[in-house]
Amino acid sequence: MYDAKLAVQTISSDGKVTVTYAWGNLGDNYPGEAAGAGRIVGTTLKLERLPNGAEVSFVMLSDEALAGTVRLAGQTYTGAFLRQ
Repeated sequence: MYDAKLAVQTISSDGKVTVTYAWGNLGDNYPGEAAGAGRIVGTTLKLERLPNGAEVSFVMLSDEALAGTVRLAGQTYTGAFLRQ
């Protein structure tokens, strides 16, 4: 089980976003938190590479859920992010 949280801080009219992304233990990566930036295109939010090297993207499934994908150190992790 992998725990993570995404908080979208700002969204501009051209689709640029700022976020805070927090994660638990993931492979050899310890828990942490990072401010990030990215862009929304259609239903996909793709973040710029995080300081720990992770590539993170989300696809909107509904108003209440996102499908998240994290690529880190040659591994890919997927899961649902539910609105709280």
